Amino acid sequence: MNNRWKWLKDRLNELDSNPARFAKELDWPASRVYELFSGKTKAIPLDRVAKAAAILGVSLDNMINFNSGLSDDICFNNDSDIFCTPVNNSVVPELDLYSTYRTSMDSDWDPENEFLNDISYTYNANHLPTRKIKDNWKIPVEYLEEMNIQQKNVYIIEVMGDSMAPTISSGDKVIIDTSEKGRFPSPDGIFAIWDGLGIAIKRIELIPNSNPPTLKIISDNPKHSSYERKVDDCRIIGRIVSAIKRF
Repeated sequence: MNNRWKWLKDRLNELDSNPARFAKELDWPASRVYELFSGKTKAIPLDRVAKAAAILGVSLDNMINFNSGLSDDICFNNDSDIFCTPVNNSVVPELDLYSTYRTSMDSDWDPENEFLNDISYTYNANHLPTRKIKDNWKIPVEYLEEMNIQQKNVYIIEVMGDSMAPTISSGDKVIIDTSEKGRFPSPDGIFAIWDGLGIAIKRIELIPNSNPPTLKIISDNPKHSSYERKVDDCRIIGRIVSAIKRF
């Protein structure tokens, strides 16, 4: 599994050092250094960060920012030049699925599939229409792997409305898995869905033994009523696998 501390082994080799020696210099158990590589330990203790920066040839500010997760890069000082080693991140686009850029006057306008056409469904920075991308987020590869999802299937959108409050609030960002597995409504969960009227974030349950297959679409906010839709009358965009909340 990829880890944000993977570079440390290579850096110690460059310095003719090793994890055991590094641990001894930090007065830190060697086992904890090895746990950095496995991801079990996420950071060096704050009282040892300055020493680690000096050993590794990294500025203290950069080491503090990297160690705390505020920076994506670790930069090595070398004769006044700085060499940066990027952390292994995935670029995940934040899409604006709620805006309509075309109108029903267009002869080929398809309101159901416009947000999932061949161009925008498969993420490619060179082909995905720029007007639909609000931002590009850097998400650690390890985080996506922990959720068993692939970068090519992942999008971020902003939640609008209070129907899922307090679980998810208006203005929160959600990470969506749009793979075939992510679009299958079992097991129950929270999904981004086009329900025939618009795009919404809802809790979905597949009603057992329903014929035709029918979904129960539920709002966590008790002020909003649940309703049912035939599977064929809906379009599941993807499963919500994580949320970035505002407080």
